[in-house]
Amino acid sequence: MTEPSHSSTFEKAITVNPIEDNTYSAYLDPSWSVGKVPHGGYTASVLYRTAATHFAQLASTKNRWGARSPEPVALQITFQRRTFAGPAILKVQEIKLGARISTIQVTLFQARDERAATTGSKNDAPKDSELEAKVFAYITLAPPDTEEGPAVNGPWGNHLSPRPAPGSLPGGSIDFKALAENGTDGDWKSGPHAPPAILAAQHLNVYSPSSTLLPKTVEERATQVVDQWVQFTPGGTPARWSNETVSFLADTFLAALDRIGAMEETRLLATGVSAGAARDDKAVRLTTSLGLGKFWYPTVTMNIDLKTRLPPQGVEWLHSRVMTRMVRGSRADLEVLIFDQEGELVATSTQIALAVDPTRNTKGRLDGEKL
Repeated sequence: MTEPSHSSTFEKAITVNPIEDNTYSAYLDPSWSVGKVPHGGYTASVLYRTAATHFAQLASTKNRWGARSPEPVALQITFQRRTFAGPAILKVQEIKLGARISTIQVTLFQARDERAATTGSKNDAPKDSELEAKVFAYITLAPPDTEEGPAVNGPWGNHLSPRPAPGSLPGGSIDFKALAENGTDGDWKSGPHAPPAILAAQHLNVYSPSSTLLPKTVEERATQVVDQWVQFTPGGTPARWSNETVSFLADTFLAALDRIGAMEETRLLATGVSAGAARDDKAVRLTTSLGLGKFWYPTVTMNIDLKTRLPPQGVEWLHSRVMTRMVRGSRADLEVLIFDQEGELVATSTQIALAVDPTRNTKGRLDGEKL
């Protein structure tokens, strides 16, 4: 069997298996976590795979969509409760099955008591009576062969303002071979590098404008535009971006979290809080256990609009631009634009993140514990 473009490592991590009608099992892999909590973008990739698997099964039994079964084009996800690495059950409710557009709801369940769930075999699924709904997703799908109508192509990446940092080639293009081999090209350099506890981010090579990596004042950090070129390296082995992996990238942006943190500190200082007190505020305290710096903002909701399907062989590089407009009441918004090397818009994402005590990601959750 040919290895998928995103590698057998990632394929194993997002595998879902049918166990009965409209019900699937999965195992959330701990190597795709932040502390002890599975990464939100990785979880979104599992939801994507669940939807694609469900419709592949429908297509084989109902023979209604032609050569290619529907694939996800949009995901609306709510992370209701904290998940954990371990067994999960995914249940599908068919909201609408259409010739061109279909919608389903996928709910990810896990055991209420993480301790009990993680003491059994990796293949043991929790009983229904033990389940608690953790993540809800509405997923819209469409068969690739039925997408018709006007198409306006990019390159949208050429219209970003401000313009991304230039590479070394004529016109400011990036020499991606040099960037991968030397860790630098033009104004681009390798980094930022994730601290060890952010396990999910260890599967990426991230490159940023050199200005992003320089020390900055709080004011400069709070206003910076975040750009990154990223390679997918699951388990440390180079692979390629696939449609399933785009959701993972849409929720991965260390430099943007630093910007949100600076915005939160600026907000506290504007209220008259001293600099020392601002750094010690519960929502922004230093987190030495995770090495995350002053802030951690887990994703609460995430909407992903998949604009362009990647080719079966995948692509090596994707570019993200991440913007945050406001932090209010420790609630932050994020807008993510993802482009390929030709500047074609691959996906957009809007998210809400909420400041929490970052040490929550280092702790397990027991039955009855409040989040």
